Amino acid sequence: MPRTREFDPEEALSAAMHVFWEKGYNETSYEDLVAGTGVSRKGLYSAFGDKHQLFLAALKNYRTTVVPTLLASLDSNDVTRENIRTLFFGLARLAVTTAGRRGCFLVRTSADDAINELEIHTIIEAHFQDVNNRLQKALLTAGYAPARAKRLGPFLVGVMQGLFTLAHARTSAEIIDPFISEAMTALD
Repeated sequence: MPRTREFDPEEALSAAMHVFWEKGYNETSYEDLVAGTGVSRKGLYSAFGDKHQLFLAALKNYRTTVVPTLLASLDSNDVTRENIRTLFFGLARLAVTTAGRRGCFLVRTSADDAINELEIHTIIEAHFQDVNNRLQKALLTAGYAPARAKRLGPFLVGVMQGLFTLAHARTSAEIIDPFISEAMTALD
């Protein structure tokens, strides 16, 4: 009779995501994943496969769990220009906290050698496109003309990714606050 799984795969995946997010793909060993998840090597292999497969699952998990939570305010049917500004100023406040210092897992990965792999690049490219689409939809809802929303969307994706890079670099609020304040003038 096969043994039942002794761990929750979703909890293990979330824990593995945090290990990769903290250390990056290249610097994370399977031993780090075992320690970070509390799941045996055999258990992780059985549930997720090798390190690469687990990393792909962690990236996808981030996109379906963390990103929607961070960007939820953009999904309102009555989003305003002020809501969009509030989102960015909130992300700036988060960026200077201990939790925010990790930056964005996908942005971190885009700066890692792992980005050279097609499957990983495809996930990250899809993420940036999804964020752009969400921003453009919110901008249209907030009353921007379609042409303006189409230009502002990619700009704001760049601002967001720059902010997460600054957060990961542990940049101070003295740099982050004026960066976001100036970027938000584009919404005027």
